[in-house]
Amino acid sequence: MSAPLLAGTSTVAAAQQDDAPLFACHQRFQAAYSAARAMSNQPEPACNTPEADAYEVRFDALVLEECERLEELAAIPAFTLRGKRLKAEIILALLPEHLRYSEMDGETQLILSLARDLVREKAA
Repeated sequence: MSAPLLAGTSTVAAAQQDDAPLFACHQRFQAAYSAARAMSNQPEPACNTPEADAYEVRFDALVLEECERLEELAAIPAFTLRGKRLKAEIILALLPEHLRYSEMDGETQLILSLARDLVREKAA
């Protein structure tokens, strides 16, 4: 009786080991992140103009999209080492910039250390 259950469990486990949703979400995040950075590198229109208002609306929408995709990435579990490394690389790319003007406490240092460990394993 337990053999069919084990066979079904391994099929479910194999399906759960797929990081395709994580990598697809990362592509959407990367697109929003790149678009927001590209827009922030462009000169802004003069203040108090319709162009400035439109620019701000577009930029805010890109930043919101970036934040939503980042939250989506955080909610998707990484099942493979490749998926875990991807999340570690994102942490290393974003967290130090996010904390630039904040004190880095022990918990944050530990998170960054773990992320560096995962990325370093990729290089080895």
